[in-house]
Amino acid sequence: MDKNTLFSSFGKYISPINIMKFQQRIDETDQDKYVKKLTTKVYLLLFLHAQLQQREGLRAIADDVLSKKFQRELGLSSISPAQLSRKTIE
Repeated sequence: MDKNTLFSSFGKYISPINIMKFQQRIDETDQDKYVKKLTTKVYLLLFLHAQLQQREGLRAIADDVLSKKFQRELGLSSISPAQLSRKTIE
């Protein structure tokens, strides 16, 4: 499977995730209480995409967010490797 086919079918890969139930659990635990940009939902989608694309590191994952199409999918305009690292450590 080449990159473009995989990216265009990203929505199909994440469709089994019950986002409403997932968001409800996040709200119940106040997990995103002080988060401005990299919410748990965005973090999950970003790392699922990275896994599917077989990204090697945080810099490669952050570079993926430079794609306008992917930005719309995530609702995120940019992210740095340092931000990903901090979220991963939490």
